Amino acid sequence: MTGNREKRKGFTLVELLIVIIIVGILASAMLMLTGTAEDKARATSILSDMRSMKSAMVVFKLEKGSWPELPVDGDEIKRLFGGASLDGFNLESSGDEYAYVEYDLSGRSSGVKRKLALMADSSGLLAAGSSMPGADAEPYTDGDTVEMKVR
Repeated sequence: MTGNREKRKGFTLVELLIVIIIVGILASAMLMLTGTAEDKARATSILSDMRSMKSAMVVFKLEKGSWPELPVDGDEIKRLFGGASLDGFNLESSGDEYAYVEYDLSGRSSGVKRKLALMADSSGLLAAGSSMPGADAEPYTDGDTVEMKVR
């Protein structure tokens, strides 16, 4: 037996496979985190839009003396809303008794809905039908419609 084996330069197949597996695991973890961050950003955007719409409704009420109704008052609400799209919004009111903003979440991912549910208690997001007078104000937990009381 001779001790003069040549040393090969490079990596073995096992070493390369281990590195590829580690890189794959890290990449999949990053994709999961990115999706979660996107969902939170979209949910935060929806919440911000609902708050802005709530403010627009209050300003409209102060200026006109009544709550706005879509589509009749759409142009004025759009102006007060900063020109942004009113898609997904529905404004409900009845004289001075109540007013609320409703947002349609159909077409939104379940991740966005989960993030909104997590924000519901601290931000005043309510389940569909919870904003009506006499109804129990239930925080949003799931579903295709979320509400926010204006009055």
